[in-house]
Amino acid sequence: MGLVLIAAIELLDALSSAQGIFTEYHHETALLRYAQGLNSIKLALSPLLAGTALVFAARGNLRYAIFALAALTLAGWLLDSLPAIVIHGFKPSLDFGGIEEFVFYLIMPVIAAAAILLAVKRQRLGLAALLACLPALYKWASVGAFIIMLLIYGF
Repeated sequence: MGLVLIAAIELLDALSSAQGIFTEYHHETALLRYAQGLNSIKLALSPLLAGTALVFAARGNLRYAIFALAALTLAGWLLDSLPAIVIHGFKPSLDFGGIEEFVFYLIMPVIAAAAILLAVKRQRLGLAALLACLPALYKWASVGAFIIMLLIYGF
């Protein structure tokens, strides 16, 4: 049930972001335009992967739902985070943004790969499902923490 809920939330998030696929920001450098193209590919793939995860989770096919959710995380890392690291560098720090970068750039791809590995081996599917859901849970928890901080401290 939890996997269905996470997949549904990820699908809604992916669909709400799909409008940015064809947005052109007129970046000056070729590297930024290339990163924009990769981000557009991620935005196009995200609804497909999240929808696939939702369908498989709703049908009770846990392994394939895990594959799809973990692939969603890895696609975001490969098509969005890696270009950001190349362009802006990686500067971990102890502030909110630095911790979030560390988690999204280093921890989440490892967690997604572990979920895929467990699902491939057909071992501990419950743990694999939890690992596949962790990136989404962390993402939404960090959004909630950011909103709470804005409400408390303002801009």
